[in-house]
Amino acid sequence: MADSITLVPSKLTLYRRTRSGKWQCRYKLKNGDWYRESTKETDLNEAKDIAFRLYYSAEERVKNNLPQNTRNFKHVADLAVTRMKDELKADTGKVVYNDYIRVIEKYLIPFFGKRLVSSIRVGDLQEYADYRDQRIAEEQRDRRREALKKRIKDIEKLTKELEKLDSIPISFKAKQSTINTHNSALNRVFDEALLYGWITETIKPTLLNKGTKGESRGTFTLEEYEQITLAFRRAWWRKTDDKRMQHLRKVLREYVLILANTGIRHGTEALSLKWNSIELFTEKDEKPYYEFNVDGKRGKRKLIARDGVERFLRRLAVLYDDILEPEERKKKVTEIDINKVLTKKKDIYLFRWLEDDKARNVTAKEVIKPDALRQLFRNFLTEHDLLEGSDGKVRTLYSLRHMYATFGLIKGRDIYVMALQMGTSVKMLEQYYSKLQPRLRAKELSGRLEEIAKIERDDLSDDS
Repeated sequence: MADSITLVPSKLTLYRRTRSGKWQCRYKLKNGDWYRESTKETDLNEAKDIAFRLYYSAEERVKNNLPQNTRNFKHVADLAVTRMKDELKADTGKVVYNDYIRVIEKYLIPFFGKRLVSSIRVGDLQEYADYRDQRIAEEQRDRRREALKKRIKDIEKLTKELEKLDSIPISFKAKQSTINTHNSALNRVFDEALLYGWITETIKPTLLNKGTKGESRGTFTLEEYEQITLAFRRAWWRKTDDKRMQHLRKVLREYVLILANTGIRHGTEALSLKWNSIELFTEKDEKPYYEFNVDGKRGKRKLIARDGVERFLRRLAVLYDDILEPEERKKKVTEIDINKVLTKKKDIYLFRWLEDDKARNVTAKEVIKPDALRQLFRNFLTEHDLLEGSDGKVRTLYSLRHMYATFGLIKGRDIYVMALQMGTSVKMLEQYYSKLQPRLRAKELSGRLEEIAKIERDDLSDDS
């Protein structure tokens, strides 16, 4: 039998479990809730004093709307991460959860990990901001170091370049978009703590965003985009003997053209596309429109692709042996009926590898990683003297989305339609580039009113 001593009738009891020398206390607060805590004492008199202190301090916490108990940040953060992963697995979570998980595991836990989640205040958030910026700056330098090592083979020259790099003070000031992502990730942890009662709304710190305003990204002029498509038509993929790299170059070509003709975000949004993500629909007796079902940063949406994607999809289809039927594979690329392919609703990714590569830890049919396409596109732009624009800004795969938005607004497209098509806000479009459904503007969004389609018409020799 456990020992039990009543200190305050119906409110505070001291007890000791069988085979335990330490006294525990159980107390009831005015709000009717019961709590248990250990006094961590074996001496009865010491245990009584501690029990009374715990009881009265708990009453004070109730009066001041403070939590009765709490947990360290890492414990709560792990629960938040698990919840987001479960929602993603169940297809109820948002794609942006992946960014939150990365921020929590890579930045928030290393900084706040051992602190009580209820003890974090605004001053701690400022310290975290300094830590975050410093760490990102160090990561940027590390990436530059690795890039130099890959690019420069001469040891003496490499050593000088590394010394030069290390002599430059590192600095980084996060943009508002970066801070928003970190704040949202932190809020996921705080929300989890609120759910379990480990913090209260009154002590939840207010998150601030004093980052630098993001600038518009580098883009391409119509003439530069024509240079890109011309280089692709000249069989750029053949300029390497590596079969794996040839495949990656072929995929990059269609990837670039699809980004430019849809406004889809590079990365998770584009690479999660499958053949069953694309639907065809017609209005009256018109040519079918290509509607993409995208799971993006702001959730799921539908968008209308320009008609040119028909050619790009045909070329993608012939790269793999599990998309076309045997009789279709015998045809020329220009003769393939891509509409028949899409009606099959194949649950297969568009942008994939062909075979296993143990050296690179790549599995056959695995979706290609964003970094592989990003780096190859950077190499392509460097090779064709297109990496930097006349404004000095470096172009990336994301610049194709910027180009899509720029051309659309220049052509006078409705900004609300553009926002819906691109999965962003009108405010964001207005900030960077100066409740309709995309189907209502399908002719416009498909590119049938656009001169850009002329640029993308390919030589038949490159389709064979």
